[in-house]
Amino acid sequence: MSFLPDTLTELRLEISPEIHQESWQHSQSASNPLTQWNTYLNQVCLHTVLPWLQADYHSNHAPNATAWSGAVPLLGELVRGTAIDLCDRRLILIPDKTIDTSELQVPQEWVDLPAWAGDYYLAVQVDPDDLCLRLWAYTTHAQLKTLGTYDADHRVYCLDAYQLVQDLSVLWIVCQFPELTRTEIAPLSPLSAVQAENLLQRLANPAVLQPRLEIPFHLWAALITNDDWRQQLGRSRRGESTSLTRTLANLSQWLQNRFDEGWQTLEQLGIEAEAFNFRRDDRTQRSIRRAKRVRLPNKNILLLVAVEPQADGRVSIQAQLRPLDATDCLPEGLSLTLLSTAGETVQAIQARDRDNVIQLKRFKCPPETQFSLQVAIDNTIITEDFVV
Repeated sequence: MSFLPDTLTELRLEISPEIHQESWQHSQSASNPLTQWNTYLNQVCLHTVLPWLQADYHSNHAPNATAWSGAVPLLGELVRGTAIDLCDRRLILIPDKTIDTSELQVPQEWVDLPAWAGDYYLAVQVDPDDLCLRLWAYTTHAQLKTLGTYDADHRVYCLDAYQLVQDLSVLWIVCQFPELTRTEIAPLSPLSAVQAENLLQRLANPAVLQPRLEIPFHLWAALITNDDWRQQLGRSRRGESTSLTRTLANLSQWLQNRFDEGWQTLEQLGIEAEAFNFRRDDRTQRSIRRAKRVRLPNKNILLLVAVEPQADGRVSIQAQLRPLDATDCLPEGLSLTLLSTAGETVQAIQARDRDNVIQLKRFKCPPETQFSLQVAIDNTIITEDFVV
């Protein structure tokens, strides 16, 4: 399948007819010629390089090489490139069928999405006619950000060939030792389920040839970082029957003692209700209150919602975040945001150092109003949707 010279300045691998055929078949359901090529290049690159890492070069240089969980055929519908995880390191493979090797162009998604970014970026030249590919150079995330030129029209980072490391033997050596490969990546802005649904409907249109360039990058990044939304978009652009299901907690039913799954009393959660009152409002003691456990990376917290009918037919609503233990503190920087159906921020609050509760101002909604409550910290975003 491959050869490995004593000095590995570049690597040439044969593409098996089976991988070529399977990758080509996957590409035929893509929405347009550009995404067909992206799908083919991504798949043929991943399924040729990964087996080589796992077999020919496994024992000393590439332990536990695995495909990134998002490296599926649908990815080619959205962006060019694929990824391989090597324990705590990530290789980003950027395939291209052009014979021009004067520079490496890396789509912005692989650089500026915290969940996607890699440590090393490999330039891969694919020759579908001769059924072979060539890994001819590499760079790091830090070098792309500091030395590369950003092309805002195409949303790619460009690095000239002379700035790349063209001796691949260096890569296999540095992979075995600690090395600063990444620069700091700014966290993504939150995206509500309402915003996501609107964007998915807009970008599902196959007439939109490059959805990644159709909307502002911060919206695109937040959309495709979410596994479900990314798969939804890829499938819908390919014409596959699919739907985005939003679960709406019905607050009017709460007033009739009918509650949505996951929303429980504090007693059901094993917590004393007296320790969890809403601040500065005794009227909330007479309201209907329910709580839901929210799972953050390092701890679980509670989202509490209280509803109370008003004389004018509207429903009064309060929402707050608290730690499971009333004596504990919330993580600093944790935010709670009220979003409209258009995904616009109505109000928001953020936890400071040693806050043990954050609470939105009371708001009132007429029947059938929809809104979302969004909990966010760093790159973790949880959205709960409601209808009155």
